[in-house]
Amino acid sequence: KFIGHGIGIEVDEIPFVAKGASTVLEPGMVFALEPKFVFPGEGAVGLENTYLVTANGFETLTPLDEGVLRCDIGKEGSK
Repeated sequence: KFIGHGIGIEVDEIPFVAKGASTVLEPGMVFALEPKFVFPGEGAVGLENTYLVTANGFETLTPLDEGVLRCDIGKEGSK
């Protein structure tokens, strides 16, 4: 189980961002963080953002609003 992974030819590849992972993120690496939230009996949702590791930290490559959006699709009485 992981909360992040490298970006390349495959969808999920090294480095993996996970407890116990030993790979050090280095400038030039691109990775995605995708924490998942599980709602027992209802489903799950994952939010994924992509980042480039730089010499001074990281650059966000996902130019989307990072706010929270409520979605009641499938609930009785939802619009």
